[in-house]
Amino acid sequence: MRHVLRNALHYGDLSFRDFVELALYHPEFGYYARSENPVGKGADYVTAPVLSPVFSFAISNLVREFVRRNEGAMCSIVDIGCGDGELIESVARDSLLVAGDVRFFGVDRSLERIRPSNEQRATYVRTLDELPRGGAHLFISNELYDAFPFARLVQRGEHVHELWVSEREGVLDWSEREAPQAYDDYFAANGIELAEGQFADVSLEWEAYHADVARFLQRGLIVTIDYGFPANKLFHSRARRFGTAAAYAGQRVSRDLLANPGEQDLTAHVNFSDLERAGEVHGTTTLFFDRLAKFLLSLGITEHELFRPVHDLSIDTPEEGMQLMEAREEARRLVLPDGIGEEMRVLIQAKNVELAGWSFQQTLY
Repeated sequence: MRHVLRNALHYGDLSFRDFVELALYHPEFGYYARSENPVGKGADYVTAPVLSPVFSFAISNLVREFVRRNEGAMCSIVDIGCGDGELIESVARDSLLVAGDVRFFGVDRSLERIRPSNEQRATYVRTLDELPRGGAHLFISNELYDAFPFARLVQRGEHVHELWVSEREGVLDWSEREAPQAYDDYFAANGIELAEGQFADVSLEWEAYHADVARFLQRGLIVTIDYGFPANKLFHSRARRFGTAAAYAGQRVSRDLLANPGEQDLTAHVNFSDLERAGEVHGTTTLFFDRLAKFLLSLGITEHELFRPVHDLSIDTPEEGMQLMEAREEARRLVLPDGIGEEMRVLIQAKNVELAGWSFQQTLY
């Protein structure tokens, strides 16, 4: 990756947004082009589906409800940004007893991590346009938008500046330029004024891509699970004065965004106001926006055997007992106040389906 960046920087500095695009998505040397999976307990970071099988169990309950409420229609269950396909395959396995016409799809710009097998239940495509358009669609994305390339911005006096990447004596370093008008327009559209010296991380592609999903949807739900906040909280001048950009490698988080390009993940929290607005402009109705833990609890996640009382479980060996205790602890991290389920948010939007009576709309606490 170093020589790719060196060649690019030979012709001038790179905007940080373009640096992220190269570092993550270069077809040969980018972070997501690597053969090893970056997601997992022994990899760079852990996602909710990988953390515990109770996640796909809960999503499968939503699949059953969706199919039941769209009786008579061909139902397509689609994981956008499916990665290695583990989530959609798990959901497909957990949904085997669903009554009705159901098919499963994974969408990802890079399908190299999909490992074909005889047990594969989902069909994999690179773009939304390759999906069948008829029937009802349940779109699910988990940490899709926080993987989009993003710009890093800072307020200097009356102007927003954009951070760029330069090379000085073989070392990557930062520089600043006055940001394009598109970013001023972005903050104005969100009713946001940055404080002097405040940093912000923005992808103009968040809203554009969500609009594509909403346009595609004729009937069904869009379920978006990600790290982020509405605009007024995401760009709060005190709580997030230095933005949300972070790098992940080896289960550790760093703010050194220029280190080891291509070998660490780069991410920023999502502006859910962008997604909500994009969906509603294209005909969806917002039904739910809340914490992941509340969403999973409403779907009956605690019905999984990992939440049963210990005395109801059969344990034959000490090793089995240790593994079970670890699995139970990981399951709880999805719903306990100090776990991942409190950190992530879920946005659900609907089009041409019933707007009331969904399990995720029930009041739990």
